[in-house]
Amino acid sequence: MGFSLFRTTMTFLICCFLIMLFLLPSAVLTQFSKDVNELIDAAETALLTDDLETAEQHCNVLNTLMREQMPVLERFLNHSNIDSLDAHFEIAAFSIRIGDSDTAAEALAEARSVLKRIEGIELFSWNNLL
Repeated sequence: MGFSLFRTTMTFLICCFLIMLFLLPSAVLTQFSKDVNELIDAAETALLTDDLETAEQHCNVLNTLMREQMPVLERFLNHSNIDSLDAHFEIAAFSIRIGDSDTAAEALAEARSVLKRIEGIELFSWNNLL
């Protein structure tokens, strides 16, 4: 009787762990993606209106968010994808500092593309399972 209870309990705990393993990274990536896309939208809008100061502030927030979330994201995502995303944010911020809004807009668009690629690969969905 004791072994059956132990086996049932361990099976339940393992199932809970597997569910958490699939859902937690997706939740973290979804929230990160939402925050990043909002900041990219705001920076691109500022670039379109030639408001480089506001665009630089948004890029600085993007870089700060990236630095805060990088250790968490690198636990379950491909490091080269995260490094690529970080590099595009850095390029955008630097381009804004030197007044090159075209290069900054291109770097932000590429960062959005990298983020969409990461989402397509990593987010838990039925399409990814099939």
